[in-house]
Amino acid sequence: MSRIVVLGDLNLDVLARLPCDLPHGGEVRTSVESIPGGSAGNFARAATCEGADVTFIGCVGNDLVGELLVRSLIEQGIDVQVKHVELPTGTIVALQYGTESTMLCSRGANDGLDPSWIKEEWFLKADHLHLSGYSFLSPAQLPAVKKAMRIAQRKAISISVSPPPANLICSFGVTRFLEAIAKVNFIFLNLKEGKLLSGKETPEEIVTVLAEKFAAGVLTLGGKGSRAWRGDKRDRCQIDSINVVDTTGAGDAFAAGFVVTYLKNCALSAANRRGNEVACRVLRGKAVHT
Repeated sequence: MSRIVVLGDLNLDVLARLPCDLPHGGEVRTSVESIPGGSAGNFARAATCEGADVTFIGCVGNDLVGELLVRSLIEQGIDVQVKHVELPTGTIVALQYGTESTMLCSRGANDGLDPSWIKEEWFLKADHLHLSGYSFLSPAQLPAVKKAMRIAQRKAISISVSPPPANLICSFGVTRFLEAIAKVNFIFLNLKEGKLLSGKETPEEIVTVLAEKFAAGVLTLGGKGSRAWRGDKRDRCQIDSINVVDTTGAGDAFAAGFVVTYLKNCALSAANRRGNEVACRVLRGKAVHT
C-alpha cells in the first residue's frame, strides 16, 4: 500500500444548479447540495478509496462546518493533521449552468495554515506528496507548502500538484506560478490551464512544452480523455461518451486515481486509464468519496 501526504484546502462545497438566468431579486427554485470538498480534500478522499494510506494536512475554523469536514475525513480512515483557527472554515459555492460552473470561493481558515504546523514525522515512510495548486497562490499558506516540499525533497518523495483555474493563475502571474511549482515532479491540468502555462494551443504542443518543465504529468481533455507523459514516453487515453452531471472534483479524482496506480507499478498507460475511470465516476454524478 502506498502512503501519500496531501496538503491544501479543505472546504464545504455548496452546489447549486441554475435552471435559468438569475433574476435581480426574487427567488429561483432549484436543487442545492452541500458536500465535503476542497481540491486537496477531494484528492485525499479519492486516493483513500483507491487504496492508499493518506495523511491530510490542512486548516479549518472552530465551527460546525470544520468539525463536520474533519469528521468526514476521519470516517474514511484518513490520518487527519488539521489545524483549527479563529477563521471561518473555507466554503465554495458552485453555480452550475449546463456543464459549466462558476465558483464563489471564501478561503477562510485555509489561509491559517503556517509552517510551524508542518511536522516531519507526518512524512515518515511516505511515497508521495500531493499539493493543491491554490496553496501556491496564498501568501499566508505558501510558506507551509514550501516547508512540506523541502521535507519531501530531503526524503526523496515525489511531488505532484493540481493547478488552480486558469483565471487565477493569470491574476497571480504565469511566470511566477511556474517558478513556484518548478520542483514538482507530476502536474495535472486541464486544457485551459495547459494552454496558459505552455503558451500553445493543441494538446500535442502543450504536452511537448510542459514535458520539458515537468518530469511527468497529464493534460485532461474533458470528454475526450487525456494525454499523459513521463520523460519521453507518451500515452493517449480516449473515453466513451458520457452524460456529464457535475464537473466539481473530477480533476482531483483523476489525479488521485493516476497517482495511486502509478505508485503501484510505474505504468504510465495503466495510471492514465485509471485516472480517467475515477474522474468519469465523478462526472456521472458520483461523489468523489464513494
